Amino acid sequence: MASSALPTNLSDNVHHQAGFLPEWDQQYMQMSRGEFSGSVTKLRSGAICLFDEQMNRQVFQVGGLPEGKVGFGLPVRIAGNSYLCGQATELGRLLVFSGSSGFEFLSPRDFRFFGVEIDVTRTDDLMLRRLVETLKATFAACGRSIELNAGAEYLLRQSLFSVFDFGRKAEIENGDRFNRQIVGAVLDCLPDAGDREISVEKHWDTVSRMRDLVHGNPLCPRTVAEVTAELGVSRRTLQNACRDILDASPVQFLRALRLSEVRRAIADAPSVTDVATQYGFWHLGYFSRDYKAMFGESPSCTLRRYQQRAGAAHA
Repeated sequence: MASSALPTNLSDNVHHQAGFLPEWDQQYMQMSRGEFSGSVTKLRSGAICLFDEQMNRQVFQVGGLPEGKVGFGLPVRIAGNSYLCGQATELGRLLVFSGSSGFEFLSPRDFRFFGVEIDVTRTDDLMLRRLVETLKATFAACGRSIELNAGAEYLLRQSLFSVFDFGRKAEIENGDRFNRQIVGAVLDCLPDAGDREISVEKHWDTVSRMRDLVHGNPLCPRTVAEVTAELGVSRRTLQNACRDILDASPVQFLRALRLSEVRRAIADAPSVTDVATQYGFWHLGYFSRDYKAMFGESPSCTLRRYQQRAGAAHA
């Protein structure tokens, strides 16, 4: 399914700003002096609405999402004190707004926030629903303000930037697949429980099954969270298996498998952009960098070589 365009709503009134997210049932109160300026840019893809909210003044927010909806997000710019339901918020933390008790949030001045709103009633995709249930359970165990390690926070932030950048340039096809990637990327960043020691044979079997998943349906790129759900193993098991067998992380292994599929498909592709996005690489700059690091040449060079060979064969 295709996404809608990316409308940006601008506001010079804090109460007007609160209405840009109607499902959140919010009241905004400006707490710092000065002329208010704010905006919300939305990207809708089926069950998920991503938004980029910016405000230049400290604002006290009170609100709540309807039962069944999930709302959370990642601050990407903060200047000043900030608290969510009494828990300190800062860069590097995932903030959870959904829950039966509603929320109170003191957002700082010069604030930018990437938010995610999920309504599973808008999808029939069973895997997406399963991932969202796992997400809700993880939020319930971790609290409102979840500290992420620096590497995980950076990857999630870059993923959200890439999604918005892609959405500004093209329509998003296959919304459920796209949404699974978003939820999976968030789950991949969150804390995970420990796991018992597992034999090398089990680890080999896990790695082999990961490869079969990707090879069997390469046009459906999976996050680590999706793989754990489909294989019925914990994220820790996946991490240990990839580390012990491949000396790599699950993310690195999945990326290598997808890059290999792209290299196979690029021979018949009309353009690098087409084949990259087809295999779930939304940020073309990162894709080109990773492709060149893996294969020693840029994807455009690979495509050009195939086209030259095809031309010579028909000469």
